[in-house]
Amino acid sequence: SFLKAATVGAAASTVAAPALAQGLPEIKWRMASSFPKSLDTIYGGGEFVAKRVAELTEGKFQIRVFAGGEIVPGLQVFDAVQQGTVECGLSVSYYYVGKDPTFAFEAALPFGLNARQNNAWLY
Repeated sequence: SFLKAATVGAAASTVAAPALAQGLPEIKWRMASSFPKSLDTIYGGGEFVAKRVAELTEGKFQIRVFAGGEIVPGLQVFDAVQQGTVECGLSVSYYYVGKDPTFAFEAALPFGLNARQNNAWLY
């Protein structure tokens, strides 16, 4: 009976998902990246997020990713988001350690915090 209920629930959510997206307003955001397109694993992460968000919202929420230097220089992404020049950014917090030394802990540091310690620091 649990399996039957789970199957019915999954089917209902699959059928209802398109109906939910239909009522959403169209949103278009720009994502400034600190990285060039040639760094496909890092820059590609932003493209993956943008693609996934578009899929989940049936194209109602679109994020356009821009490489470092296309909108703002790569090391000014944090400022661009803060000032509202772009809606979101793809960068690494240790680039901005001059603004706040604790930003060094947000990203991986050699011999720094492991995953559990990093989560304890953040949450």
